[in-house]
Amino acid sequence: MAKKMKGAMYVFSTTQRLVHWLIVVGFTILVLTGLPIYLDSPIAQGDSGMLIKLWHRIGVVVTAVAALFYVLFDPKRLVVDLKKIFTWGGDDLGWFKAAPGYYFLGDEGAMPEQDKYNTGQKLWYVTVVIGGVFIGVTGLIMWFGRGSIPPGLFLWAVFLHSVLAVMLTSFTLVHIYLAVMHPLMKEGLDSIRFGYMPEEYVKRHHAKLYEELKGKEGN
Repeated sequence: MAKKMKGAMYVFSTTQRLVHWLIVVGFTILVLTGLPIYLDSPIAQGDSGMLIKLWHRIGVVVTAVAALFYVLFDPKRLVVDLKKIFTWGGDDLGWFKAAPGYYFLGDEGAMPEQDKYNTGQKLWYVTVVIGGVFIGVTGLIMWFGRGSIPPGLFLWAVFLHSVLAVMLTSFTLVHIYLAVMHPLMKEGLDSIRFGYMPEEYVKRHHAKLYEELKGKEGN
């Protein structure tokens, strides 16, 4: 049951917020330790290299625990959100057409109604889910397969892992910019911190979610 706060709607549960910030911690560790390994930096060699690789694996564990935590403690919301993320329609095409004016000029009028996640956010999460699975699989191959699998397969795993890491990191930088810097996104950042989003903001920017939550209030 959604909590009540005057003038606001409860959008993200405690579990969802905890999972989000655990993934932030895990991904930050992965990027900071993965970059010197990817660049073959001198600090990624010898004893310091062993320490960096240890922390990289700690980042893997933190991220995996976050995903497992979501599955175990909020599976219903996970299923609902995955359905929202992977359901695409005409309004998503409309978002792509209206996005330049919306993000660069603040023109909200041409933007079609969006759900809990707008099309850009859905694209981000689809990338995270699919890319996360493949980067995890290739990472496990590199972690446990060295010396025991064909060299060609190992090299392909390294190549794909690197490509996916660069792609996810680049996309993450865009995500951080929009969440932290863009004037239309402040309420979205607040909601993943505190769980609530102003009702008027939900109505204007996530109209489908607004109708859904209002419908639940009426039941």
